[in-house]
Amino acid sequence: MTYFILQILPYISVAVLTIGLLYRLGRWASGRIVHNITLTPAPTTQTGAVVDIAAEAILFKSLFKADKTLWTGSWIMHMSLFAILGGHVMGIGLLGLQFYYIGLTSAETSEYLSNLLGTSMGIVVLLGLLYLLYRRMAINEVKMISAPSDYLHLLMLIAIITAGNLMRFVPEWGIHYEPVRDYVAHLLTFSAVTPEMEVMHKPVFVIHLLLVQVLMMYLPFSKLLHIPGMFAHRWIINRPYVEPAPGMPGVTVGGSGHNVSGGHSASGEVQ
Repeated sequence: MTYFILQILPYISVAVLTIGLLYRLGRWASGRIVHNITLTPAPTTQTGAVVDIAAEAILFKSLFKADKTLWTGSWIMHMSLFAILGGHVMGIGLLGLQFYYIGLTSAETSEYLSNLLGTSMGIVVLLGLLYLLYRRMAINEVKMISAPSDYLHLLMLIAIITAGNLMRFVPEWGIHYEPVRDYVAHLLTFSAVTPEMEVMHKPVFVIHLLLVQVLMMYLPFSKLLHIPGMFAHRWIINRPYVEPAPGMPGVTVGGSGHNVSGGHSASGEVQ
């Protein structure tokens, strides 16, 4: 089972994630917007629309206006989660020496800071997730509109973060950057994972990786896809329109008395 989780499942999970994302994004892109639905006040330029979307993505502007308490927990959770993802890339890719390579610290201090930041963000994101779970269970209005999948998402993330935190707080359960980078290199080069590799003998790491891969395969078919979906949604309601909406097929346009259907009028003329 360990070999399957470490050697075979990573390729399956990446394939499912990639195909699932392309499928969902393709469906969104192919959907026809039959009427202009830009919400006012809206930007009047493409640059303004991009800035507005960036502010929404980074600051959660709409959520801040609607519910500041929820905004606090949600923003902290999301930002710390993205910091952890970035920390994984930098820590594993550069062995925790990112601060050393940019000339800020010594190699030893850089590795210490990398571990400290990772541990701190792990605690912060766990607190944020626990708050969001508590909110769903304790506030009646939120509880009434919560589906089982909403709890599942939070519990999956809590389990992943908890396993990661255990590896940091219990040294014998943890694993250093070098063997993880060696393992990732084996996957990227389609090399076999061998029994003597350290990752094969770290059960908590295996559980952590298994949970991450399950989440990867589940993500394209869940509400967690609001991450890319938010950008598509905000672009639809924030983009500046320079052309009138085409209207719906088969609906009379203006006072001409012609019905539009597939780009042609009832008389067969191209509209």
